[in-house]
Amino acid sequence: MLKKIGYESYKRIVEGRFLQEVVRYAGLIVGLIIKFIMLIIKKIFFFIDFGIGIIGKYILAKTTSVEKDKIMFLTFQGDYTCNPKKIADEIIKQDLDYKLVWDVKTPYPTNSYPLELKFAKHNTYEFYKELASAKVIIENTNIIERLGVYKKKNQYLLQTWHGSLGIKKLDGDVVMGFRWKRIARKCRKYVDYCLSNSTFETEVFDSSYWKGVPSLLTGHARNDVFFYGEEEKRKMRKKVSKFLEIAEDKKIFLFAPTHRDNVDEFYQSLDYENIREALKERFGGEWHIVIRFHNRLRNGRETWMKRLSSHVSDATNYEDMQELLVSTEAGATDYSSWIFDFMLSYKPGFIVEQDTDTFEKQRGFYYPIETTPFSSANNSIELINNIRNFNDEKYQKDVEQFLKDKGCMEDGHASERIVEKIIELMET
Repeated sequence: MLKKIGYESYKRIVEGRFLQEVVRYAGLIVGLIIKFIMLIIKKIFFFIDFGIGIIGKYILAKTTSVEKDKIMFLTFQGDYTCNPKKIADEIIKQDLDYKLVWDVKTPYPTNSYPLELKFAKHNTYEFYKELASAKVIIENTNIIERLGVYKKKNQYLLQTWHGSLGIKKLDGDVVMGFRWKRIARKCRKYVDYCLSNSTFETEVFDSSYWKGVPSLLTGHARNDVFFYGEEEKRKMRKKVSKFLEIAEDKKIFLFAPTHRDNVDEFYQSLDYENIREALKERFGGEWHIVIRFHNRLRNGRETWMKRLSSHVSDATNYEDMQELLVSTEAGATDYSSWIFDFMLSYKPGFIVEQDTDTFEKQRGFYYPIETTPFSSANNSIELINNIRNFNDEKYQKDVEQFLKDKGCMEDGHASERIVEKIIELMET
């Protein structure tokens, strides 16, 4: 490229256009300087706006009274999903007389939201007003801690998180600079209770963002679905099949990798056709491959998905991951925590390790992969062999032992226990 630029410049000099070339380069340099200055100005304005915004949010919070019957729910996905969804469902089921406000990121929420909910568009004046007036706030990641809001002493913040028993370390357990340390300080200051499903997770909470914050061993509300009756599970499967536009008798194999830093996150290398054949050979029936990308990869995945066969579908935009898991017959991931929820179904799970050394250096693991119930593969060939040689009897025993070792107490009644705690907080 540089040789080409140099050659073009030399041509213009020979052609007697030396000064024109000087002016052209001067214009390019001035343009770059102006862009740099504008970028600096933009950054300065951003920090000024953010600082003024913090003052405004503080004044709004101090001048807004807390309503003793209001609960606000927030999810990082911006959808009706995860633990907050199941907690809201339980409140509605018990017909409790509370005002339920849901933080939404889209102008028009989908019809999956219950009619009992009021909506607040994220990061608007109405959103911060509702937040300032809520008695109990429920989130599934450190959302309000990043927004620069002021939480009052007579408000309660419950952190449900969005994963459990996971092998990959949370950001708060990894040295990630000033920004993450600031968030951790806010988490310790703002969060009143972390909702845990195991002694392992309680230890993780205390070692990462929420050191010294009380943990309640309630179980995760979203995991109650694994203990639902067969009729309720069939309804979920019908809903998932309709979304994917596949027959209800097709068995689903889910591949859902986690988010990774500084690597190619589109897993073109997996041989989906032969994986499907191996599943049919080992477990019988007709199989359909479903891919679900991390929330950060929603944009840009469509082009890649078009290269795949009709036997592969994209479920990234399906709102409720747990409904997808209930409808899945077997699944694989790299290091995403969803598979540790999925094991509650005792259905086959597999791990595909890609560039493990790099991931371990960047993020790290809480425990060795070898200690999980899942067989590990480095590529499609090894994954196919693991599927063909799957030992169900051993797997069932390994899952049971793993859950026992981690002190997992999931039993299908987490939502009830959490709502019981919410009722207690609302009455204080």
